[in-house]
Amino acid sequence: MIKECEDKKLWNKYFGEAWEAVCAMWKNIGGFVMDKNAGIAYVDDNAITLFGLKERPDCKKLREVLELLSRSQKGFVMPLETKLLDTPEGVTAGFVYIPKGHIHIQHDCGRPVVAQSELMGYLSKADEKTLLALVRLEGDEKLIEADICLDSILSAVCNVLPENAVLSQHSSAQFWITAADFEGDPKQLAKSIKHSVENSCLADEFGIHDLADHSMTVTAGISVGFAAPSDLIHAAGYALYEAKAKGAGGSCVFTPEQYAKQKNEIQDIRAFSELLDKNLFTYHFQPIVSASTGDIVAYEALMRTKGDISLNPLQILESASRFGRLYDIERATIGNTLKYLSKHQSDFENKRLFINSISSHMLTEEDFCEYENDFGELLEKVVIEMTEQTEISDRDLERIRSRLDKNNMNLAIDDYGTGYSNTSNLMRYEPEIVKIDRSLVTGIDKNHKMQKIVSKIIEFLHASGCTALAEGVETKEELQTMIGFGVDLIQGYYVSKPKPVLLHGISDNIKDEIIQFSMEASEGQKIYHAADGDCIDLEKLRHDKYSSIFIGSGRVTLFGGKEKSMPMTVAVKDRSDCTITLKDVSFESPDDQPDIRLGNGSKVKLICSGKNRLSKRGILVPESAELEISGSGDLEVFSEVLDCYGIGTTHKQSCGRIVIAMAGDLYVKTNGENCIGIGGGNCEKGVVIKSGAIDINASGNSCVSIGSFHGKAELMLENLYCHIKMSSDVAVGVGSLDGESNIKIKNYKLDSTISGRNLTAVGTLHNSGGSIEMRDGRADIVVKGQNINCIGTRNGAVDCSLYSSVIKIYCEGGTVSGVGDMMGSGNITADRCSFDITLQTGDGWGIGSKNGACDLADCVKDIKINR
Repeated sequence: MIKECEDKKLWNKYFGEAWEAVCAMWKNIGGFVMDKNAGIAYVDDNAITLFGLKERPDCKKLREVLELLSRSQKGFVMPLETKLLDTPEGVTAGFVYIPKGHIHIQHDCGRPVVAQSELMGYLSKADEKTLLALVRLEGDEKLIEADICLDSILSAVCNVLPENAVLSQHSSAQFWITAADFEGDPKQLAKSIKHSVENSCLADEFGIHDLADHSMTVTAGISVGFAAPSDLIHAAGYALYEAKAKGAGGSCVFTPEQYAKQKNEIQDIRAFSELLDKNLFTYHFQPIVSASTGDIVAYEALMRTKGDISLNPLQILESASRFGRLYDIERATIGNTLKYLSKHQSDFENKRLFINSISSHMLTEEDFCEYENDFGELLEKVVIEMTEQTEISDRDLERIRSRLDKNNMNLAIDDYGTGYSNTSNLMRYEPEIVKIDRSLVTGIDKNHKMQKIVSKIIEFLHASGCTALAEGVETKEELQTMIGFGVDLIQGYYVSKPKPVLLHGISDNIKDEIIQFSMEASEGQKIYHAADGDCIDLEKLRHDKYSSIFIGSGRVTLFGGKEKSMPMTVAVKDRSDCTITLKDVSFESPDDQPDIRLGNGSKVKLICSGKNRLSKRGILVPESAELEISGSGDLEVFSEVLDCYGIGTTHKQSCGRIVIAMAGDLYVKTNGENCIGIGGGNCEKGVVIKSGAIDINASGNSCVSIGSFHGKAELMLENLYCHIKMSSDVAVGVGSLDGESNIKIKNYKLDSTISGRNLTAVGTLHNSGGSIEMRDGRADIVVKGQNINCIGTRNGAVDCSLYSSVIKIYCEGGTVSGVGDMMGSGNITADRCSFDITLQTGDGWGIGSKNGACDLADCVKDIKINR
């Protein structure tokens, strides 16, 4: 057993004379001893077999084997462990053995199942026709651990193996299969093995029921064409690594030619597979700081690896793409970083965590719901960072936005300025934060052309309500230039490199530079980011050189500037829910932007206190937004541009829901080519005026005081005094120029004075339908023009219902219709109403529709045409 030599004292000292008998009965353990000074090594027969050696090693070879075994299992036919004994310096002695959990279990599956220690005996006879496969069971761990289930699986596998195949259990989930003189197709064999496992009937863990529907599959690495046993083992092991890199159920076959071609990649494949299987990810964190204060406001989690895996993030993503494992990367990234966030909650009290996402491999509902349940409100701290370079469908984008909105998470677009980046694509994503790509930032202090581009990008982002973040800032000059352009956030090596720990603050020197550069840039545009509970003095803000206010959420009060209009704009973040109080303010947009812009999907309550004035473009309410105006104060809105609006949108856009419930006065004045007082191109979401004194003055080519231009108008006015004055070629007081109008007016006093050519006081201009209901009020209407409809429409089908109302009309024009439709078919109903109608016209129509019913009950009529 032991190499003959004169001195066996060293061996017997550690193993004794009975060791040979022990090893003869139990093949799963072997011994070794080495005297480095004497240059002598003793290794018993079992250890030689376990080490996979053909002959007894010398000291040098034994040291190499032990060193390799201490670093990894690579190159060994079975999982091994070593136990070193306490020895004096220069002497090494110990055991090599198969761990208890991996000792061979005999299975009755219809094929020889041999111990791993005997497998080398079969492989010692290998030639170019020998096939060796290392197969790994994937699926339910309980089933894998149940011997009765393994019997079922191995029996199914053996049915598709060559008759001379031999099995050996490598571990609880992995088996060796070797077949001499193999002449078939290795790839087809791998498919047959996989098919046999997936379609077999397994007993459950109690051995009672057959499980015909299960998730078990097999991953296989196969080598064939190698003459040396060590080459067969190496190739099969590395083939399994590549198969595992593809995910459960994959397979790979290595011939000598393929092995030689890919051997340079094998180590990276092994590392990638181990990285995913063992979740050996770790993360460094790079601070993101405020461009005005230098304070850390967030961290970006950047992927790194543990242990001896030396793959960089780009290599990991390339391998994941190659093997179809990008989803696994996405799931690991989200899960790992959320766990880190959970363990370090105190460090994120006023900060957020940016997590990179692979948008084309978004988490399934099941996986995302698991994270929702596990981390709950912590998701509010997360900013999901996506790149535009991967196009995603509108449906997937809608699902992403829905998840973010539900959990109060934010979206950041990475690498803006490269790839698919463009205005329309950015608007699809509707991000809260946009990261300007480092390719635009690098050397920007010397590149005047790029300076023009980047400065315009930042202006556009701010006008869109987005926070602008400059990434890749690596020099003092780049930092100064980007701050000068008004960027909001800074990230880059110059500020701080990624660290394996969370920094609580950046370098004092760098922070001082940021504050200094911010102060120097204050002569240009600056954006003030309001926080919940802020009470903002506009005069002080202007003194500090701010030109706009960005409101994310919560309650914000604006005051000051009553005596002098401040050049200022207010933007509300997309999908935010906030309350803004205006207290004796007066401001106007310094450029061609709305005075107040509501973000898409936002809900805003605007409370007026004292006297307030907006003087440039009014309040923009996009289709998906909601605005409610209330308070005891007054509000004046002046809008004088080509396509203008007071509260709502331009004539080309649909407006969101607008609710006005003021105790004070609302005065809206518009002057331009196409003007809207309150409303938009389409008002299907509704304009509701619940109370207040409303005064609207509109002049231009085409005007609507309350309602829509070309779309549907859903309008409800009650408990109000409304005065409308219009001078326009084409005008509608309350209703729509060219769309269906459904109008309800209750408890009202309506005064309308309109002049122009084609005019309607209440209703639709022409060729449309809808309904008008006026109850418990008084209307005084004075209209002068060519074609006039006072209440109703022209050549349409608008039903008019009037109850307990006083209607006084005075008109001068070419063709005039009082109440109804002189050419159309709407029905007229009136109950307990008083009509005082005076028409000075060549073609007059008092009450009713040409082709509709007219039902007047308990009414008083005084209709005078040309008298």
